[in-house]
Order: sequence, then structure tokens, then C-alpha cells
Amino acid sequence: MRCRFPGLSSVLALGLCLSLGFLSPASAFYIPSMGPQAFRPGDRVPLNVNRVYSEHVPLPFAYYDLPFVCRPSDLKRPWLNIGEVLRGDRIASSDYELTMGTNSSCQVLCTHPMTPEANVEAERFVKQGYLIEWIVDKLPGATVYLTHRPGEEVRRKSYQPGFPIGSYNKDTGETLLNNHVSMNVLYETRGESRRIVGFEVFAKSIKNSSGNCPKLDDSSIQPLVVGSLDKVTYSYSVQWIEDNSVHWNHRWDRYLSVTKPQ
Repeated sequence: MRCRFPGLSSVLALGLCLSLGFLSPASAFYIPSMGPQAFRPGDRVPLNVNRVYSEHVPLPFAYYDLPFVCRPSDLKRPWLNIGEVLRGDRIASSDYELTMGTNSSCQVLCTHPMTPEANVEAERFVKQGYLIEWIVDKLPGATVYLTHRPGEEVRRKSYQPGFPIGSYNKDTGETLLNNHVSMNVLYETRGESRRIVGFEVFAKSIKNSSGNCPKLDDSSIQPLVVGSLDKVTYSYSVQWIEDNSVHWNHRWDRYLSVTKPQ
């Protein structure tokens, strides 16, 4: 279905299309007049948080509305473009530290108390299938899917915007909360500068309240069951991956071609 508003400027028409739901969640991040942002090794790359949303519940929330997540020490809210305003974005800063070209095997974000209210809300949001939406360089953090089409030897990579807060095991009745994320940030090199072309997030549930990084390679590590701890340590890993096969002006292709494997 095409969205047209004759007589309106292209930016205003795009904003109206977004507000009426004609465009996909991924394309809502992109405003055609925006150009690429160049980073150099050592530059700080901001990670902003946005919303949590569910395909099963038509009510999104701001990420910091969740009573069980880490809030930054100095909360800042950037200016939003018209598409972001009409889409209902709630973009805010975070304490995640991303430095272009600097890998991090693990860093602690915070240790957060888990009150009875926080446990109840964590269980509710997980069971209702809520997804987290983070943003790096206007790209939403994505869940990665690999699909194999008939006649093709190489599996195709596609992105689904967002990643799960946790998971629910119907067999055991346990609700697991994800408290560690591994982030892959893909970039292409242009001369001495780099442009971000992908933002992949892999979330994991790890029972940890120590205030230190968990042993990620420990096969005996236990998942974090909601209600099992009175405080939770959140941690993250970052890997920068050069991928010159994806150019900046085609970086949305993997989002727009997403196909979930059966």
C-alpha cells in the first residue's frame, strides 16, 4: 500500500505516513535528507535507548519506565525529527560505552535491586513478549536471522528490529530475564573514516548479582530466573566488525528483507 499526501512536503508526508502506520518499524528511523555520519577509531559512539513494545500488546512503554533496568547517571534526551515524534519514540541516553574500533569482552553496566514490584513487572513484560529497542547511529538494535533459500549455498542474514527482554518456559513455568547483551557493530571503511552499517544484539540470561562480569565461557552458568535474586548485575560485550560488503546507503536492506525462519 502506498502512502501519498499530494501538496505536502516530502518530510511532512513521511511523518504522516509513519503516524498512520503505512511504513515498517525499521523504515521509521530513516529520514531521506540525513547523510552518513563518519567515525574514526577511538571516537565515542552513543547508544540510545528508546521503547519496549510487543506484537501481542498494543501499548509501548519508554525503556526507562521499566523498574528493573539501569538508569544513566546523567539522563539526556536528544532532539527528535518529525518521524520520530509522530512514531511516539522516547529516545534517551544510556551509560553503555561504545568506542569505535575498541572491542570489549565484558563490562558491568550496573547492579540493580529487584524489589517485589520489579519482579512482578519483569515477569509481566517477558510473558507478554515485549522487545527492547536501542539505537546506534539511527539503526535499531536487531535480532539476527539466517535463512537459506533453495539453490543458494550461502545463508542470507536479515534483521528483525528489537531483542527480547527475556523468555518464558511453559514446561517449567520459569520466567528468565536477560541481563547480558553481546553487541556486534558492523562498519564499512571509507578512507580514514568508518560508517556504521549494522547493529546486532544477542541477549542472554545469566544468574549474576556479584557486581562483576560473569564467566561467559562457563558451560555450567545458570540462567537468571525472575524472583530468584534480590539484585541483578547487568553487563555487556562489544565487538566491532568490518563489513565492506554492505554500503551505508544499503544498510537498511537487511531490515527490510527480514524473514523469520520457520
